[in-house]
Amino acid sequence: MTQTLTEDDVYRTSSQYRLWSFSPTTLAALRSKTHSLALHRATTTSHIPPEKCLTETEELLLITRYCDQLRTTAAHFSFPINVKATAVQYLRRFYLSNSCLTYPPKDIYKSVLWLASKTEGMHYPLGDFARKIATDRDVILAPEYKVMQALRFTLDVRQPYRGLKGALMEMVNLAEGVVGDGEVRSGDGRGARELQEGICGLQGLQEGALSAWRRPSSKSGTLEAKEVVDRINAAYAAARNVLDRPALLTDVWFLYTPSQMTFAALYLADAPLTDFYLGTKLPMDSEARPKILAVIHACAELLASFDEKTVISKEQRAELEEKLEGCRDPSTRDLVKAHLAAKLGSDDDEEEKKAKKKEAREKHKKEGEDLFGPSLPAKG
Repeated sequence: MTQTLTEDDVYRTSSQYRLWSFSPTTLAALRSKTHSLALHRATTTSHIPPEKCLTETEELLLITRYCDQLRTTAAHFSFPINVKATAVQYLRRFYLSNSCLTYPPKDIYKSVLWLASKTEGMHYPLGDFARKIATDRDVILAPEYKVMQALRFTLDVRQPYRGLKGALMEMVNLAEGVVGDGEVRSGDGRGARELQEGICGLQGLQEGALSAWRRPSSKSGTLEAKEVVDRINAAYAAARNVLDRPALLTDVWFLYTPSQMTFAALYLADAPLTDFYLGTKLPMDSEARPKILAVIHACAELLASFDEKTVISKEQRAELEEKLEGCRDPSTRDLVKAHLAAKLGSDDDEEEKKAKKKEAREKHKKEGEDLFGPSLPAKG
């Protein structure tokens, strides 16, 4: 019998779901453990009082600040949003198993952006990349292997942006009454004409909606298809903004799936429109509907709770980094030097292996000559 896999089944096989999805409790415990281990190392090896070190909260503030820095640096390179999102997730994933006390974000964030650009196929030359941000090439390359280890060599980042674009296209088709060959049926059996009438007759925006769309003053009832398309585009733009900032600067990627983030962002932008669109996928009598809606609303609540104060100013960042300099792990203070030493050691090991192989060949040759005599001279 043929088994059909749903998109949820496929997502559960991804490294993002298996390695980087958590409950809020598990995520908090993981961060606490990472901070505690780094704090213990700092206080025992450098004999620094715990109160002189960054707290767990201060670490998270610094990481969030550099996530925002990644956003602006990606814009400086004119990288598309998928590169930006991948870089931010690499940084956030890195600091689940590493502490700022060991690897300060200012040493890591350029490396993760360079790695993300390669992962997402931008192929930006390293020399040009380094020059554009006035950084030495070795500074970018030095932490790369450590970052790869922290990521467990899983570079795939599943994102919500393509799903959001797909939702936009489907809703526009619903508004225009043309889907595929012109005939479509929703989860509850409505046809294309019924769906078009339904989406054109939707109520206005909910209170606090993020969408910039406003109902035309001359319209009090059903809208024209063109006016609904304007509403859909406005909802898309607002949802895209949510996914570009609050989503990248909160823990939502660790707690929810890309599709859940897509619908949550749309819900914040235009709830009536989103509810209607979900209705075309989930019949009202579906057993899964209440559970799915509850998850989407919880995700939307987390996104809406984003506080700009979590993105500290440059001055606050400088204060935290000054405090960090007094308590960071001395063994990782110079990543470039450590990287070069490891590289030289690797080269020495390679030369040593070659020398041993040569010595072994000569030994075998000599043993053969002792047993059978030297090779016969070639005939002239």
